[in-house]
Amino acid sequence: MPDIVLDRFHSGAWHIAPGRGDTSAAPEEKYLGHLADLAEVLGEHLGEVAIRSIDASWEGDALDGADLLVLTLPTADEPPLTAGDLALLRGHLAAGRNLLVLGDSAIDTAPFPLSDLVPGLVLDPDFVSVRQEPPTSHLLTYSVSADVLPGHPVTEGVEELYFHRARGLTVTGSAVTGIAARDGRILAAAGDVGAGRIVVVGGGELFALPFLGRADNARFLLNTLTWLLTGQCAPGSSELAKTVTHERCFSVRSFPPEEDLAKIEGSHVVDARPYRSLLERIGGGALPDPYRDQAAFLVEAELRFDEIPRVIREAVATFRHRSNDYEGLLVRGLPVDAELPVTPADPGLRVDKPTWLSELWLAGFASALGFPLAYLQEKHGLLFQNVAPTAHNAANLSSESSAILLDFHTETAFHPHMPDFLMLHCLRSDHDGIAKTILASVRMALPHLSLADRCELFLPQFRTGVDYSFGSANGVQGNGPTLPVLYGNPYDPYMTFDLDLMVGETPHAQQALESLRSAVNKVQRWVRLSPGDLLIVNNRRAVHARSEFPARFDGRDRWLQRVCLVSDPVPSAADRRGSGRVVETAFAV
Repeated sequence: MPDIVLDRFHSGAWHIAPGRGDTSAAPEEKYLGHLADLAEVLGEHLGEVAIRSIDASWEGDALDGADLLVLTLPTADEPPLTAGDLALLRGHLAAGRNLLVLGDSAIDTAPFPLSDLVPGLVLDPDFVSVRQEPPTSHLLTYSVSADVLPGHPVTEGVEELYFHRARGLTVTGSAVTGIAARDGRILAAAGDVGAGRIVVVGGGELFALPFLGRADNARFLLNTLTWLLTGQCAPGSSELAKTVTHERCFSVRSFPPEEDLAKIEGSHVVDARPYRSLLERIGGGALPDPYRDQAAFLVEAELRFDEIPRVIREAVATFRHRSNDYEGLLVRGLPVDAELPVTPADPGLRVDKPTWLSELWLAGFASALGFPLAYLQEKHGLLFQNVAPTAHNAANLSSESSAILLDFHTETAFHPHMPDFLMLHCLRSDHDGIAKTILASVRMALPHLSLADRCELFLPQFRTGVDYSFGSANGVQGNGPTLPVLYGNPYDPYMTFDLDLMVGETPHAQQALESLRSAVNKVQRWVRLSPGDLLIVNNRRAVHARSEFPARFDGRDRWLQRVCLVSDPVPSAADRRGSGRVVETAFAV
C-alpha cells in the first residue's frame, strides 16, 4: 500500500483532517483535507493509499516507510529544517523514495537553500506577481496563471496552472527541469534525484481547496501524486480531474444538525433575561426623540450601551471581530416597550410610542457595530424601519409580504453601499408564532459546493436585480449590477447572493448559482423571534429569508424594527446629504 506522509512539524499550514491545530481559527484555515479524499480517488487505479502525518521533530527513522513525503517549507516562525533533517531528506531520495516540496505563502520568509537538497535549485525570495486589471493599474497581484512546459509526465494533459502566492525557482543544475513558468520565471520543477523522484512547486496554494478547481490544477495534482508514486502519468486523469472539480465536495467541517438557532449551544446566542432589572434601569428615564432629534438620541444610546452588562457587550464585540459559523448573533429577551401601539398599517411611516426602548436597543447595539444608515427609497428614509405585513404587498417580493416565502437574499445586494450588518428587533410576534427568520452562512455552504462551482462564483458574471422597494418591477431579474457572488479571502470569503433576483451570465455561472441555491438550503438555520429578541446578521457572509405566515391585518400582526449598518461611513458619504444618514443613491430600472 503506497504511504503518503505529510510533514506537519515544520509547517502547520496544511491539515489531513479537520479538527487539527487551533480550532478557534478553523474557518480561516487552509486544509489539505482533499489529499485524504483524493486517496480514495487515486485508489481506483493505484490500489489503496494511506495518508498519515509527522507531528513531532524528526528522529533517525522519521521518514521510514514514507513512499511519498509532502513537505511544506517552514516560515520564519516555524521550526527550521536542520542539517540533520536535510540529511534525512537526502537519504529518503537516495533510497528511491519520493518528495513533493511546496513553497510557503508568508511574504517575509527568507528563501530556502534548496541547493542543499537538489544541486542547482534555489527558491527565490520574492513572489511572482503581475499587474492587476486593468493592465495600466499600479497594483500588483500574486495570483498568476502559468504556462506549462510539455514533455514531462506531470504535465501530460495540463495546459494552464493557476498559482496563488508562489515564489519563483532558479534552476541551474541538471537534476530537475522546469515544468511551469510565467514570463520566463519557473514556478514548478520536477526530476529524478538519486533513486527517487521530486517535484518542487513555488507555492503550494494551487493545491488548496479555493484554487484546486481553477485552470488545470486538479489534473496537475493528480499527475504529480501519481508520477511521484509510480513514475507514470495518472491514467484517465482527465476524468479524475473532472470528478474532483465538478462533482466532488470537500466537507472539511461538520456542524450541529439542529436547525433552531436558539437550541444550539454556542457564542451565537446571548441571554439578556438574567439582567432584566438592570436593563430596565438603563432604558428608563427621558430620552431624546429618535425621529426629531436623531443625533442626540444616537449619542445617548451609545452612552447607555456602555452600561449594559459586559457579557452582552463582549458577545457583540466578538461577533464584530470574528463572527461565527452561523453569521448571526441572537440576543434574547431585551426589555420591551410597556405600552406598545398597534402594528403599523403603513410600515413606511414612523410610529409614535410613549417610550423608545426598541429604538434605544437598536441604536445602542449599532454603536458597537458600525455606522447606522438608511436608504431614501426604503421606508421613506427612516433609520428605524418598521417591518410588518401589509395586505397590498402580501404576495410581493417585499419585507411587507406574508403569504409567500421571502427567499434567501443579501440585503440590498444590488446597492453600492449595501449594509455590512442588519439588525432585526422583535416588538410583536405573529399570531400563531410560526414565522421563521432564516439564515444560511457562506462558511457552512462552501463544503457543499464543488471546486468548479466555487471557481465560477468568484468571477464577476452574475447580474442581480434591483429590489421592488427601490423602484423595480416585482420579480425582475438581472436589471442591477454585474458582480461576483464570492469575493475577498479565498479561504473564508464574503458572499452576495439574491436567490430570486440574481442570474448567471453564462450556463456555467447559472449552474453554479443553482448549486449555491441547493447549498444554502442544506445549511439553513432559523429562529422564531419573540418580543425583545434582537437578531444581528452579518450581511456580508450570510443570506437571510423569512417563512410565510398568516397575517390578519388587525393591528396585532408581527412587527419588527430593522436597522442597517456599514462598517465604514466614508464610501457612502457622497450619496448622503450633509452629515445625514440617508443614502440617496438613484437607480435607473
